Amino acid sequence: MRNMNMLDLNLLRVFEALMREQNVSLAAERLNLTQPAVSNALNRLRAVFEDQLFVRTRNGMEPTPVALALYEPIQQGLTSIRSALSEGLAFDPATSQRNFTIITTDVGELTYVAQLLRMLSREAPHIDLEVMEASREEYEKLLDSGKADFALGRFKISDSFRCELIGSCIYVAVMCSTYARKLGIKKGSVIPYDTFLGLAHVDVMPRGATANPIAPALGRDAARRRIALTIPHTSVLSGLLPDTELVATVPQPAVSSLCRSGALTWAYLSFETEITQLFMGWHKRQDSDKGHVWIREKLRAIQVNE
Repeated sequence: MRNMNMLDLNLLRVFEALMREQNVSLAAERLNLTQPAVSNALNRLRAVFEDQLFVRTRNGMEPTPVALALYEPIQQGLTSIRSALSEGLAFDPATSQRNFTIITTDVGELTYVAQLLRMLSREAPHIDLEVMEASREEYEKLLDSGKADFALGRFKISDSFRCELIGSCIYVAVMCSTYARKLGIKKGSVIPYDTFLGLAHVDVMPRGATANPIAPALGRDAARRRIALTIPHTSVLSGLLPDTELVATVPQPAVSSLCRSGALTWAYLSFETEITQLFMGWHKRQDSDKGHVWIREKLRAIQVNE
């Protein structure tokens, strides 16, 4: 490595953006810089570290082993600087232009993110959100690296992070309104056990999931369900279920969005399932970050049940 005096904070910010985006144009957009400015900064970084750092491939700018080794300490240093500045400065949501990244599922998008966006439009119109989807095994790595600010949903996390219970929910059945009327099932009623088992089911299996959450409650009867379709996202059910004889089991907070048009309806299950606990996670280093504190307060205030 050459003289440390050749480095400045802006170069490190460019390095961080390139690691996150692995694309010069997207990194420039993230930093509000021109593409030539980012390319020039990359050349300076290459000179400082005497390494290519990023190699162009068909999939984008792939980081070299040197870049991968540098990323964590550089990113943690930048996060510490940002946190120190945030703690020392007043946070004004009305004028803040910060960006916050949330890891969650599409159910989290339909519920917490949707309501948070409405809050931001009224109280913090210049704050931007980015939503990431990841397997639960990746949550800690993303929070630790600073690629994500918050995690929302069902997960367990180590003591290096904060994890706070912010809600709970049950599972309900969702189906085509026309088909429900044919079966004599009214909105918000209880779907008979044998009727439920006899229907063709859509299983929603998010990334990293290994089993449907209602399967343990059904016991041996779980094998009686015919799984006609398995999909990774709950949000597409609003387009899939109308005019079909399929049923899906979803967290109750998703019902409001899925059934908004009237094409779908929902019913309670006739058997007890485990109550799902919903958590908010973040890294301890951001405990005192005034912007984080404000967002956390907003997320705590959200009521997701119908």
